Amino acid sequence: MVDVPACTEADVALCITRGAVDHSVAEATLAWMLQLGHKSTAKDRLVREGRWSERDRYMGGELRNRTLGIVGLGGIGFKLAELARAFGMKPILAFDPFASAERARDAGAELVPLDRLLQESDYISINCPLTDETRNLIGEKELLLMKPTAYLINTSRGEIVNEPALIRILQERKIAGAAIDVFEKEPVDASTPLAKLDNVLLAPHCIAWTDDLFTEIGAVASRCVLDLVAGNVPFGLVNREVLERPGFQKKLVRQKSQNAA
Repeated sequence: MVDVPACTEADVALCITRGAVDHSVAEATLAWMLQLGHKSTAKDRLVREGRWSERDRYMGGELRNRTLGIVGLGGIGFKLAELARAFGMKPILAFDPFASAERARDAGAELVPLDRLLQESDYISINCPLTDETRNLIGEKELLLMKPTAYLINTSRGEIVNEPALIRILQERKIAGAAIDVFEKEPVDASTPLAKLDNVLLAPHCIAWTDDLFTEIGAVASRCVLDLVAGNVPFGLVNREVLERPGFQKKLVRQKSQNAA
């Protein structure tokens, strides 16, 4: 949503609150995995609708010894792997063309091709950014590689998963279910077919919103500002090429001179 080249051209540093959302999104993803596996929503309805005797139709499954597939081993994916290990999930597979073997090892994950991850995982979490390369990364062909017992969780960006294809796959019960926080067009229309499916959990791009999350975002944003006030390269800098521009360098020098005075 930000014209990064224009910022650079104007000698403006663009910063993001890097790392602030990692724990919150990872924890929310894990919570959704637990809810899907234990069929919590269906069991809640049994009580509310007076269908107690049907409870044996909704046998759940634990996360223990289930395979987790993480698409994108950035900050959120790395934290998710850490939390998942505490629940006994194994193995943990990761697809990320930019992740090093060392990073995967630190996460307790194995780097694998996307096709293998889709074929072997019981839970697949989308945690990569939306780029030209990741738009429609998961389409009908990829979804059909998944186990019929597997779940897809997308808390990243809607356009990474082809939404019409996902709807068809879910309607035909070719995968067990999905949890979706992001959509191709937002806000999503309430008439979306996804809302009519009982094997889907939905949230309006806020599943990870907590007071803790926004406190962390504020703290990291403040760190960026304090770095600039000190005349230093700011934490979370996106357009690092701005550092080479004379105009921006003058700003840093001027700020350092003011601090010294």
